[in-house]
Amino acid sequence: MFLIFIGVFLVLICIFILILHFSLEKKIKYKDLNQKHVVVTGGSSGIGKAVAIEAAKLGANVTIIGRDVNKLTTVVNEISNDHVIRKDQKIQYASLDVTSDYDSIKKCLSELEEKISPIFMLINCAGMCICGQFEKMKVEDIKHMIDLNYFGTAYPTRYVLEGMKERNEGLIVFVSTEAALLGIYGYSAYGAAKWAVRGLAESVFMELVGTNVRLTLAFPPDTDTPGFKCEELTKPKETKLISGSGGLHSPSKVGKKMIKDALNGKSYSVFGFSGHILSLLYCGTIDSVNQVLLQILSMGFLRAIFVVVILSFHKIVKDGMKEKLNEQNRKVK
Repeated sequence: MFLIFIGVFLVLICIFILILHFSLEKKIKYKDLNQKHVVVTGGSSGIGKAVAIEAAKLGANVTIIGRDVNKLTTVVNEISNDHVIRKDQKIQYASLDVTSDYDSIKKCLSELEEKISPIFMLINCAGMCICGQFEKMKVEDIKHMIDLNYFGTAYPTRYVLEGMKERNEGLIVFVSTEAALLGIYGYSAYGAAKWAVRGLAESVFMELVGTNVRLTLAFPPDTDTPGFKCEELTKPKETKLISGSGGLHSPSKVGKKMIKDALNGKSYSVFGFSGHILSLLYCGTIDSVNQVLLQILSMGFLRAIFVVVILSFHKIVKDGMKEKLNEQNRKVK
């Protein structure tokens, strides 16, 4: 009887896998970006600059978007001189504040399309992080992070989606963070903005079903960029202890993997052990048969692991509170 039960169970699993395999859309894969128009917001430094360089190496005509014209000019010259593979490759910049109103963003992007060609790939790298306990943060900083991290992604994406769907081709990359998968001390305002980016992505995934347009949601870890150095200045001690456990990654490696994952049609671009586990636990879109099977077979075990991890984070916070209380008591004495 037991053997019959096992046999039926295995047959049901096989049927489930077959249904899943034939129900999932085949991933659209691209070998390169040769002669395609790639637009990168936040392209004057950090991860944005790294992905712009990688796109140029793959033959793309690249437009980087930012606010600082001097930085933009420097990066355009660097890419044009060192990273293009064709003499006729177009590398340019557009000065634009992606926190501005939608009409300004639409005007800028439409002019870029008229000047070069329709945007084939949009990589939303514009973003920043200001850390701190939520009740102590400046209200204007909270609003700025929502404007830059969320609307700075939502508005350019809103513009390109219609054209991409009409042409039935295109790639979009959202840059989120592991703090959008798990609430972390000190990342309250920033994490909320990036959770919004993740929420937008999860919905757009479904809106793209049946089309050849693909969206990749990236969760880069701490990356050695100018933005990260500024972020470090505002991080509470507890946040540094929690986030520092994942190590520091180079922009070039992060940018290269993001481009590769997008070209391979992956819904999620994750980095390191923690990124893979967090995406399995908390990402909802069906990315592959392997992803679904791993979630089914390991969800309870992975959740148990992260309960221990989260409790260790709680201990860091409690220890920090004790340390601050002791300092206050010493000052009173």
